[in-house]
Amino acid sequence: YTSADPCYNYTVLDDPWRDTNYGSGSNCDQSVTWSGWYRLFINNVNAQIPDTCVSYGHCGTGHSLWIRGGHPTVQDGVVTRDVCGYYNSYCCGYGSHPIKVKACPDNYYVYELVRPTLCNSAYCA
Repeated sequence: YTSADPCYNYTVLDDPWRDTNYGSGSNCDQSVTWSGWYRLFINNVNAQIPDTCVSYGHCGTGHSLWIRGGHPTVQDGVVTRDVCGYYNSYCCGYGSHPIKVKACPDNYYVYELVRPTLCNSAYCA
């Protein structure tokens, strides 16, 4: 039996370079085949995609991806958020396709991630 609830049916994303404190790099999520929902762990700790601007050259990439509109509550269910990337001195100078986000009861989030439209860009945590 596989749960339809993404809070119990996800893939773990635990690349240490996704940390916002990690410096620049050439990682690019455009080459990833995204499928389903993802939960972020950094150094074995729950993590989330930032919902405030991440400047250029963090998270092991050039264009650090973050979400605009904040994180939902458990009661909100699944919400859609815009993905932003720092570009040309603007926090959201580069946009991507929207993603879905859900808050889970045990105080973590899951994300339905999509392929960014630009390299080098990667989701931060």
